[in-house]
Amino acid sequence: MFEWINTLHFPALYVIIFILTAIIYQSTFATRLSLGKNLLVYLFLAIGCYVITVMQVLRFPMVQALLITVVLIVVTKVRLTISKKNESKS
Repeated sequence: MFEWINTLHFPALYVIIFILTAIIYQSTFATRLSLGKNLLVYLFLAIGCYVITVMQVLRFPMVQALLITVVLIVVTKVRLTISKKNESKS
């Protein structure tokens, strides 16, 4: 199902991994930071994404794990929204 990921070139994998990790960071860990601190966080995120991309090239299923993480975060956010909506109606 995910064989197409292994055919991508390194820069494309890096961009996909960076986007997925940025989504995970923004939706779970991000707080209001100044511009400089935000740039520093994303710089370290970019460095970490390089390591994750190397692991993906070595055939570790990193993109698949990040996709599953994003799906779990979305499901959790939807369930929380539904729960809060039902709680406010009661």
